[in-house]
Amino acid sequence: MNDTGLPGVTLDDREHVCVFHRGPEERDTVLAAFFGAGLAAGDKCLCIADSPDTEAVATRLDPHHRRTLPDQLTVLPATAYLTDGRFEPERVYSQWQAMIGGYVEHDGYHHVRGTGELSWFLRHHRATGGDGTDALLKYEELCNVLVRRRPATIFCLYDLDLLDAGLLPGVLHHHGAALAGGTLFRGWRVEERPGGANEALLLANQLLAGAKRPGEIDELLTGLRRAVLDADPAAGANSGPEAERFLRALDGLAGPHRRAIELEAELAARPPTRSADPGADELARALLDGTAVGPGAAARARALGVDLDGPLRAVVVRPAPDADRRRPEAPGGSGATGTSGATGTSGLSAELAELGLNLVAVRPGEVAFLANDGDPVDAVVAGLDAAGRAVGVGRAHTGAAGAARSYAEARQAADFAVTLDRPVLRHEDLGLLSLLADGGDPAPMAALVTEWIGPLLAHDRGRRPKLLPTLASYLDAGAAQQATADALGIHVSTLKYRLGRIEAVTGRDLSQPDVRFQLQVALTAHRTLSVLQTQGG
Repeated sequence: MNDTGLPGVTLDDREHVCVFHRGPEERDTVLAAFFGAGLAAGDKCLCIADSPDTEAVATRLDPHHRRTLPDQLTVLPATAYLTDGRFEPERVYSQWQAMIGGYVEHDGYHHVRGTGELSWFLRHHRATGGDGTDALLKYEELCNVLVRRRPATIFCLYDLDLLDAGLLPGVLHHHGAALAGGTLFRGWRVEERPGGANEALLLANQLLAGAKRPGEIDELLTGLRRAVLDADPAAGANSGPEAERFLRALDGLAGPHRRAIELEAELAARPPTRSADPGADELARALLDGTAVGPGAAARARALGVDLDGPLRAVVVRPAPDADRRRPEAPGGSGATGTSGATGTSGLSAELAELGLNLVAVRPGEVAFLANDGDPVDAVVAGLDAAGRAVGVGRAHTGAAGAARSYAEARQAADFAVTLDRPVLRHEDLGLLSLLADGGDPAPMAALVTEWIGPLLAHDRGRRPKLLPTLASYLDAGAAQQATADALGIHVSTLKYRLGRIEAVTGRDLSQPDVRFQLQVALTAHRTLSVLQTQGG
């Protein structure tokens, strides 16, 4: 048997488990227990984390350094799932099989514990409206093959705050066990015997707990019905007594969760309470701007819920361009109200106050706040991902100086979020954009742009269709012509004609990988200069 480190939860030595959680804190509780038991048992531990800072993840998972061998715990970033930026299940399977085989056959481990965090996929799936479902389910199917061939236990982690409930039936179908709220579930399909719906109802209750909006409950209910009954209930299948009991009880389970959400909404609608510290605004501005703070600043910040001695992040929220046009209407009425200058941020300081975030600075065109890194700030940022807002998140830093540094990064990320039409952008995800923007003198960037795409910019002045957007889409699609044509809504033959015109105007051969790379850098520099000009203006 396999001790998971979680009370009352044991597994066979070769299992593929779906782990549902809400937010980083619950995720880390499961992982620390699972890997802690594995390290004690002498297992090889492999974690694919939703963070590029693999050393910090390893420290968080093994704070007491229980590793008996230096390489007993390996942490890889989520990019390990990708090949040339693409998620190809067969390649990932081959990679995992080779790695686990090496741990067993060459390193002498008898058992491997692997966890894969799939938040990166869930964000992509939500942003693209469902792209990649087949690839994900193929990957999960191959994980079942993997545990049959290798001595491994695999945890696939799904954050319910990010999960599209339409994925739920497929995800459950491809796992032999599910872990939710510290409870292990097996056999959640309803069996027509007395009590046959009990396991499914217990699982449903755990998944519904913590839902943040009525729509999320509705989505989960639909996903659960299909996962448990293996059919759309409206079609009349699986209509035995236990199936009917499950459906009735499921609706009953949803009631308390709906009421909890309604209560939170009522509380949020009340006039915000003033901060206990009347100088909270002043302290927030001083920390964000990097101006001198008194010796009691740390204690005052702690009283307001922020520990300056721990890693903290600054977050900047701005109205998105054309927010009024893009903001969806609320059910039964018009879109959110507010002046055009405050679209997306109107009333935000009150929302933050209700969440216990008091180090908030409201300025023309933006709302900025400070919070300690981890579950609180991640949950708030996830909630800010809404139409009408452009959100920039700074990196995690420590101390008063770190707060100012994170704020500068958050503002830069917000600038790029507006320019790139992204609802949320973290500074660590800027990559080359940040490197170019922080380079100081923009003249070399301007020269690079002129050399590589200057002829296109000159060509596009006063002409239609413009060629630069075609080049950008082509490079973003990895030079895949059909994908580019689909993104632009044109025929492939039209795309080929435009690519020929681009080659003629620029004098560059787009079939050469190094040429495409240089053009991609030039486009990135062009976007960066646009942000710098906005900041300077």
